[in-house]
Amino acid sequence: MDMPDSAKFKAAKHVDVLILGGGPAGSSAGLNLLKRGDLSVMIVERGNYLIAKFGESLPSSVRSNLEYLGVWDEFVASQNLAPFYSRVAWGSSTPKQIAYMFTPNGAGWELDRLAFERMLADNFVARGGELLCHSQVVTCVRQSERGWRVEIKSDGQEMQTIFCKYIIDASGRRGVMRTNLNLALTVYDRLIGVACIGDLPKNCQLKAENQVEACEYGWWYISSMPGNRVSVVLMSDPDIVNRMQACHPDVWRALLRNLTNVEESVRCADFTEMPRSFPCYSSYLSATGGKDWVAVGDAVASYDPISSTGIPRALTSGIHGAFIAVDSLFSKGDLLSTYAQAIEQDFKQYLQTQWQYYQRETRWPEAVFWARRRAVIGISKESTVRAAHPYQPGITRAPIHLKAVETHDLWLLCTPGKPLRQIVAQFSAKYLHLPETKIILGLQELVESGYLEISIEEEEDCVFFNTDRLYFS
Repeated sequence: MDMPDSAKFKAAKHVDVLILGGGPAGSSAGLNLLKRGDLSVMIVERGNYLIAKFGESLPSSVRSNLEYLGVWDEFVASQNLAPFYSRVAWGSSTPKQIAYMFTPNGAGWELDRLAFERMLADNFVARGGELLCHSQVVTCVRQSERGWRVEIKSDGQEMQTIFCKYIIDASGRRGVMRTNLNLALTVYDRLIGVACIGDLPKNCQLKAENQVEACEYGWWYISSMPGNRVSVVLMSDPDIVNRMQACHPDVWRALLRNLTNVEESVRCADFTEMPRSFPCYSSYLSATGGKDWVAVGDAVASYDPISSTGIPRALTSGIHGAFIAVDSLFSKGDLLSTYAQAIEQDFKQYLQTQWQYYQRETRWPEAVFWARRRAVIGISKESTVRAAHPYQPGITRAPIHLKAVETHDLWLLCTPGKPLRQIVAQFSAKYLHLPETKIILGLQELVESGYLEISIEEEEDCVFFNTDRLYFS
């Protein structure tokens, strides 16, 4: 492997378990591993726990995980646990006051995300773990017998080799192990956040700690932060954001000012930074792990922020990842398959819940953002193509469920007499990241746009789903 001339090399290290990523999932895995007392554990973290994170909240149900990890008292000391409420304008222009997002019962807490992550990392180090900040993985190479050789590069261009017996990938949506092993990630939507942190006017406080407001092009999430600051995030799809130029500061602020229910204090907040975009898409890695490694947190499954379950799920999967590592190191490694099944079932349930959330908003039925999330499948894979008509994408509107090039490639597969099941299989082989549900919706859109006619031998072959998503085996 070629290294830059300026790179400095540090002595190689050997650890039992190397954790890639020091967020909630990585830290919870590390804390659980250190309960044994006979394992050397290192976390490699790109950041340094000093840069402010966007505002978030936690449900009170997370307490059991924090108590299990032995950090509940530290959590209480570092966070404001005063009861708070959310104000949600979703499905109606009139906002509703609820305890925690879409959950009518149960409390939530405002979360200082930076203090939370620092608290977990400090406890990990205090209990004997080694934390390597300002560092990222360059390569992971499997060793002949077992374990990995991992090349790490620091911000100062120092190179270090880590030999480990096991890897827990907690690197988030970027998925270090998935990238190194060239594994397919199934992506269910394109959601991104465009966010800014602002300073509120003096002597001004938000009336609600969390505010959610739906709009034609997506939805906004507003949350209070320590130091009389506010975190404001626009949630939408990349093509919509680009078309609106919503990443431009003036456009972003104008969109915020035009919201119906946003507090005047938020409109008047001083946003000095450029809006930053970051991925918020829902994704699922079917290869949850393998020989001597496992993925946890967003690296294995990531969720729409509307679910408000990202951090609780990260803590839980991190704890489970530690058990899987121990099972692999000291037993037969049978827990990995059980973990994979649990992740799959949990993600399917999440998709159902996410879809139901978006069904509650009906004010903009023709808007692209909502059409993508409210669509139901009304054709069966058992149908066949009866006729395909010339594809002229410039005449009708841009595709909703697939990108333009993907829709064209799908249409090219639609030859008369071919079963839709076969078309889906062929298309999936090329676009591994797309779920079958989205491909079926793409076919359905071709039918609705007049580019495709399908034949149904029996009426019952065409199944309409009004309340649930369809999952094909």
